[in-house]
Amino acid sequence: MKNIVVLALLSSFVFTGCARHYNIILTNNHTISTTSKPKLNKTGDAFVYKDHAGKLATLPAGSVKTIEPQSSSPTEDAIFKPGQK
Repeated sequence: MKNIVVLALLSSFVFTGCARHYNIILTNNHTISTTSKPKLNKTGDAFVYKDHAGKLATLPAGSVKTIEPQSSSPTEDAIFKPGQK
């Protein structure tokens, strides 16, 4: 019985670490957040990823500037500060 509990706890730690979100930064400086790592399609002209609804979406490769893992803690620039310009 102890082995089952230990195995269940260990597997929960392993599987929770696998979910990773990514930010796609476009050439016009807009950011798209994804729930899966974007991959270049076979023809090499578009990136394929899953959006937050779990649907597959594509972006033309020429409109992608960078792809980076989403940080677990927001940066100072990402925090909304009302009244500042």
